[in-house]
Amino acid sequence: MAGLVLFTGCDSGGGVPDDIGASTTVTSSAESNVVLGESEGPYTFDLSISDPGFKDVPVDIAVDPSGGATPGEDILFPADTTIRFPESATSGNTRSLDLPIVDDESIEDNETAGFTLSIPDSVDAELSGTTSFALTIENNDFFEVLADAEGLTPSSGNTDAHCLVQRSNGEVVFFNSNDGGIFSYDNGLTAEQSASNLNSDISAETNTIDRCDGVAKDDNDNVYFLLRSSDNSSGTDYVYKLPASGSPAVLGSEEGLSGVAHNNGTVYLAGVAFDGAPGDGFFSVNDTDEGQSISTVVTGDVDLVRLDVDSNGNLYAFSGEFAGTGRNQKIVRVTDPSGSPTIQEFADPYGTGSPLVADQGDNIGDIDIVNRNGEEFLVVFNGSFQATNGEQWASIRIADQSIDLLFNRSQLVANTPAGGFTSGFTEPTAVNDDGEVFAASRAAFGGEYYLAKVADMLP
Repeated sequence: MAGLVLFTGCDSGGGVPDDIGASTTVTSSAESNVVLGESEGPYTFDLSISDPGFKDVPVDIAVDPSGGATPGEDILFPADTTIRFPESATSGNTRSLDLPIVDDESIEDNETAGFTLSIPDSVDAELSGTTSFALTIENNDFFEVLADAEGLTPSSGNTDAHCLVQRSNGEVVFFNSNDGGIFSYDNGLTAEQSASNLNSDISAETNTIDRCDGVAKDDNDNVYFLLRSSDNSSGTDYVYKLPASGSPAVLGSEEGLSGVAHNNGTVYLAGVAFDGAPGDGFFSVNDTDEGQSISTVVTGDVDLVRLDVDSNGNLYAFSGEFAGTGRNQKIVRVTDPSGSPTIQEFADPYGTGSPLVADQGDNIGDIDIVNRNGEEFLVVFNGSFQATNGEQWASIRIADQSIDLLFNRSQLVANTPAGGFTSGFTEPTAVNDDGEVFAASRAAFGGEYYLAKVADMLP
């Protein structure tokens, strides 16, 4: 049987119809306004062609970064590019475009880039659908005022918050030096221990307890404070245990203490001989017995403030301006504190390439260790007055001592409705393993009383 071949759409002369390609159209599926978070994306849209007509059809895509979103930095897409449908394209062919979003660590306002699609006048083709659109990137670094001055004001009317720590249920616990009591905040203020009861608990001190020199928490949400009276000329600190349930206890006391941490049944303490401690170094008490004598862990050429402990039981502290040779303004580490402890330099927070700015004295006012995505970090508060944009919060990766600036005072103030920021006295920062950073401000030098929460900052 002879084959039968049918030609459809031919002109009367038997050739290709002369109207093929006369209505070539490229259709864009893009939305006119797109909003994505930094952790989202990419944004994808399609270009499809109809009636291509055996000709090359270029679609130029121009990007306008005037809204702040920079191609190659915020969006991984060239500033200007061309997508081509070749001569071999058939009707219905589609090109898919991805616009990947960069999740950077900088703190920015929302950023927008404008995209405009066009076909050169020399090409007989039209565009349909959305031919221009805006892509807005929402910054996922998040600031908020957790508690303002009204929320932090107890019945006494004496507002304040410093020595911050966060329990596992989310509440932030702190000492109020103006009121003299211990409070927690979680959608409202709760008195954990009144000033009168706290002073009764620390019966060895005849003056009013009004200062905190350090705070720590254990896995059972018991909180350990270093408390003292500013009227006591000897500067005796009391290791005060505020249990999650049950009666508080004074575990021990000593002059010149300046940092506290807890690990595996032991409360570790940092001390400075100039301020009355038995030496420059690290000390300890157990976490249950009352009225203990302070035991020496290890001493050396250090001038310690603040303290925390990693998952391996190593201790970390900042050695200030008056340390021995080589340890001035360094972060030191004590390995094996319960066995054969050794003090070693761990990191130089102000070394070459560091974003942190040094000042004279004890710049690092807080150290908190967190585990984030399987890695441990020291989150440090740097109180330098020399930093251009004010106090700094940074992370130091324990694995390689790399330092990343998380945010600074100017960024905190610009992104919260509270007025100004003045650091809480001692340990004004708390950090959790979700990467949330809590910072306490007080009413001094243009600041207000408030607790700020900053999310999604850790690398």
